[in-house]
Amino acid sequence: MTTAKNDQVIAANIAVHSRLAAIYEKTEPHFRPENVRFVEGRLRELAARTQATRMLDLGCGTGFVIRIAKHFVPEIHGVDVTAAMLEQVDRTGPSHITLHQHDTGTFPAEAGTFDLVTAYSFLHHLYEVEPTLKTAARALRSGGCFYADLDPNFYFWQQVESLERGGNYAPVLRREIEAVAYKDEEMQRTYGIDAETFSHAEYGKDFLGGFREEVLREQLQRAGFGQVDFHYYWFLGQAALVNAPGVASDVRQSNAAMVDETLKAALPLSRPLYKYVGFTAIKA
Repeated sequence: MTTAKNDQVIAANIAVHSRLAAIYEKTEPHFRPENVRFVEGRLRELAARTQATRMLDLGCGTGFVIRIAKHFVPEIHGVDVTAAMLEQVDRTGPSHITLHQHDTGTFPAEAGTFDLVTAYSFLHHLYEVEPTLKTAARALRSGGCFYADLDPNFYFWQQVESLERGGNYAPVLRREIEAVAYKDEEMQRTYGIDAETFSHAEYGKDFLGGFREEVLREQLQRAGFGQVDFHYYWFLGQAALVNAPGVASDVRQSNAAMVDETLKAALPLSRPLYKYVGFTAIKA
C-alpha cells in the first residue's frame, strides 16, 4: 500500500463526511424506503443463513446497516474513520452496539469471531480494497458471510463517462452523466466541498472508475473467501419506473421488477446497464 496516498484518501473521507454527517441520511439514495426494504430482506436472509449472533459493519457511517440489522442480530460492531459519522449512529434498541473509530484496512478484528460482515456502499471510498477484504476474512469464522453492496459497477461507469456532456440524449441519460462524471462539481457548488477532496473521498469511483466483477473475485479469493456470488442493482431508468406519476405503486414496482428480471436473465450482456455491483462471499 502507498502510505502517503492512502493517508490522503483517508483524510479526504474524514473531511467530506465530517461536513456531511448531519445531513448524510437526507442526501444519500440508499436511505430511500424502497432500498431499505431491499437491504432488510437481504440482511435477514444472510443473518438466518449464518445464524448470526455477531456482526461487523465496516465503513458503517451513520449506521444505515446497523439500524436495520439491530432488530435481528444481538451484537453489532461498527467501524468508521470519521468521528462525526459515528456520532450519528442510533445505538438504541435490542442489539448491543459497539463503535470503533478506525481505518477498516488495519482494524484489529479478533480472528474468527464474527458470523456476518457487511460493507455497504463503502468499498469505493478506499484507496485499496484488499486490506479491508482481508479484515473481513480475518474477522469471520469459517462459513461466515461477507456482504457488500451499492458500489459502482465499472462497466456502467465506463459507458456513461464515454458520453459527451450536454449531448443530445434522453433526460434519464443526461442525469446519469452529471451524477457519474460531475458529482464533484455538484458537491462543491451545493455544500462548499472542494471538488478534488471529494473525488479523493470517492477514490474507487472517480479515479478507478468502479469495480470489475472479475477483479473483485480474484481479490476476495486471495483474501480467503471461497464461494463468491455477485449481483447487480439499479438498472438505467429504474427510478423513472419506480416513481412514474399517475401509476399505482404496485404497478410501478411490478413494472420495475419485470424489467429487472429480464435484464438479469441477459447477464453478462446487460451488465453495463446496472449502476451498482455487490456480492456475498463465504469464508473458506
